[in-house]
Amino acid sequence: MTTDLYQILYCSRNCMHGDKPQTAYEINNILSASRRNNARVGVTGALLFNSILFAQVLEGPIDGVEKIFEQIQRDLRHSDLIVLDSGLIEARNFPIWSMAFAGADSEAPDPLIAATLKAAISDPSAAGKEVLSLLSNLVLQEEVWALPSRQPLALA
Repeated sequence: MTTDLYQILYCSRNCMHGDKPQTAYEINNILSASRRNNARVGVTGALLFNSILFAQVLEGPIDGVEKIFEQIQRDLRHSDLIVLDSGLIEARNFPIWSMAFAGADSEAPDPLIAATLKAAISDPSAAGKEVLSLLSNLVLQEEVWALPSRQPLALA
């Protein structure tokens, strides 16, 4: 096992208020700041947002992951933050993205996303693998969301 790669996976409740354009603006701010800050410390990962909950995985050098995670814990856009999994990893799951994004941008919430995130909040000890798998699958399916050149998010 490579001892210099660390991963943390968490869920949190969304504390942003406002209509869909305001929320889209905030998510774009989060993504821009994440991509900039993560790249500086060698952290990669993915963010999932479904208007109610966030799920995010951060991976990289332990110092970098801890620095970014401490910032997230102080961020007032999150509450009820729950760590689903953390520890050393052999390889990154999101090696090319300083912050990939998969999110709901339609009126109808995805039932799989909603159920997986609800389960993560209800039973965090059992949900880590499901949330990581969901994030990986969504990023691969919606790769266009993960590209740094992606246009700003516009929630419908």
